[in-house]
Amino acid sequence: MNILYITLSEPRLSERGIYPDLVRALRRASHEITIVYAASPARYKKTELIRENGVNILRVVVGENFNVGLIKKGINTLKLEPLLKLAIGRFLKDKSFDLCIYATPPVTFAGVVDYCRKKFGVRTFLMLKDIFPQNAVDIGLFKKGSPVYRVFKSKERRLYALSDAIGCMSEGNLRYLKEHEPWLEDKRLSVFPNTIEIREPENGALAKRQPKEAVSFVFGGNLGKPQAVEWLISAIGDRRLKERRDIVFYMIGTGSEKEKAAKAAKELPNLIYREALPPDEYERLMAGMDVGIISLDHRFTIPNYPSRILSYMNEKKPVLACTDEVTDIKELVVEKARCGLWVSSDDRDGFVKAVSTLAENAGLRREMGERGFEYLKENFDVELSVRLLERMINV
Repeated sequence: MNILYITLSEPRLSERGIYPDLVRALRRASHEITIVYAASPARYKKTELIRENGVNILRVVVGENFNVGLIKKGINTLKLEPLLKLAIGRFLKDKSFDLCIYATPPVTFAGVVDYCRKKFGVRTFLMLKDIFPQNAVDIGLFKKGSPVYRVFKSKERRLYALSDAIGCMSEGNLRYLKEHEPWLEDKRLSVFPNTIEIREPENGALAKRQPKEAVSFVFGGNLGKPQAVEWLISAIGDRRLKERRDIVFYMIGTGSEKEKAAKAAKELPNLIYREALPPDEYERLMAGMDVGIISLDHRFTIPNYPSRILSYMNEKKPVLACTDEVTDIKELVVEKARCGLWVSSDDRDGFVKAVSTLAENAGLRREMGERGFEYLKENFDVELSVRLLERMINV
């Protein structure tokens, strides 16, 4: 089948991640992929259609949406949809597609999706990775019922209405959507889990900066408000942990809270911060870690399901999940995969106890890591995503 994939981010097809892994798997299954994405003017000078790794890529140069002021970002956001539609009409006018896929975030692609439905007569599939604006309300970015909320809620519902099918990350996600958007027909909703290309874990590791006997805990990925970075720093800085020399924590990544992580690493003897690393270096570093941390703000009322957990499971790392009570990550980690421990992300005592349990039991860490890897192979292989997409159009 011919698939049109619309995204805000630059596709990095040689890297690992749920989206590049999916594109590569679709190509292996002999499907034709065309990616349309919003390119940064700082990196590219003109809009163009290229072919890379067997995939058509329409690079649409739009206004910068990252690391700019709110007013400029707002103006560039308004220009985004018209520029994408203009480029699709110009460069893809002779193409035909069977399926159009896209993910949240963002919820602002409804106009582009509508344009593609009408132009190509294509079926549309939303990969629901983010329930916005409710997640922003949960962590206090704005209030429910405010003008900003109403604008984004309208965009969210329009995107749902334009989607022939919506794939939710987990059963919890699916239940939430059915409960809060009862106007959506059940037949349009299904579970479409995060999946990855599963690889044998690396044996090598970068040299560690801490003593060899120290057990290393790593939090890698986006460092933003949803990840409860401030709480995680405070828990790591608990005197019962920072006085120990047999435990060290890593924070790796970038985002709105990165300065807090960098500052804390200078003040706490048990925390090391590294900004985003090249993929190969990041994977080697991960191979040397002992435990992977998932962190989400305890105020969430929507069941988030971070894809980061899959990379931990692939590396046979036990998981310490620090989240809200609502997410079914707890069920995955503790009951289904039995690959780690869970604590509420406002329970510092629980965090200290869980860290101590994992640090002091190497055998338990190995058992959890092995169980997580086996569960990953059975439930989160990217080939599952390919089969689900193929089923949509009865291939």
